[in-house]
Amino acid sequence: MPHAVEVERPTKTTRTQNTKASSSRELRQLHILYNKTREQYLLSNLSLSIMHLLESKNRPAVKKIVSLGLGSLKSTNQTRRLKQLAIFLAIAAQLQQQEPKLKIYAQDPSFSRTDEQFLQSLGVTILSTPSATEVGEAASHIDASTLVYCPFLTLEAYQLFFSSSPLNFFIGDDFDALRLKWPKRSAGWIEAESLSRRFVQGLRKRVVGGGGEDEFWDREDRPFPMAMYWSAPQRQGKQAKAML
Repeated sequence: MPHAVEVERPTKTTRTQNTKASSSRELRQLHILYNKTREQYLLSNLSLSIMHLLESKNRPAVKKIVSLGLGSLKSTNQTRRLKQLAIFLAIAAQLQQQEPKLKIYAQDPSFSRTDEQFLQSLGVTILSTPSATEVGEAASHIDASTLVYCPFLTLEAYQLFFSSSPLNFFIGDDFDALRLKWPKRSAGWIEAESLSRRFVQGLRKRVVGGGGEDEFWDREDRPFPMAMYWSAPQRQGKQAKAML
């Protein structure tokens, strides 16, 4: 009869070490992919377009920037998520030239622990929310001095944030193009039209685009056009007239 073989079970310490090693590899890989994506963005036409838009003298002053809906960087749409992150942090870097103490935040219910560690390593503070149907901590950080970066949000998410926070300066979906994704008078079209009329129509708008062929913003990304929206400050004369 053969001798029984005692199987060595991994100890708690071994499991912890393996988990840390795996996490470390994932973080290194994310840094490699992000740095490559960032280099591509900085050389792109889209980068120049956004840079020029942010140089506008009549845009609101910014002390905080918040990313909403970035998604997990380990998702099946990893390439687009990294592109979105590269744009977000490049915008933050440009704003920091005028506001060195700029605060950088990101919130998404799908963030994993690895996502959070990676973003924190890039200087991003993580805000929490229990689910996609709740505003979470972002609500207390969005005010007149906040630029909200929110491309690719769902209509439900836009409704949630427009209704709870004063998004008077944001870079997100181009709502004129967004409505065209649905047949006219369909439920999606009506909801996008309603959001545009209630919350976006009174804002100033500039379309974000690279123009022509752009290796960074390729064919798969073009169905998701973006725009920059902001509320123009009222003149003192108009404010005084409104108070009469």
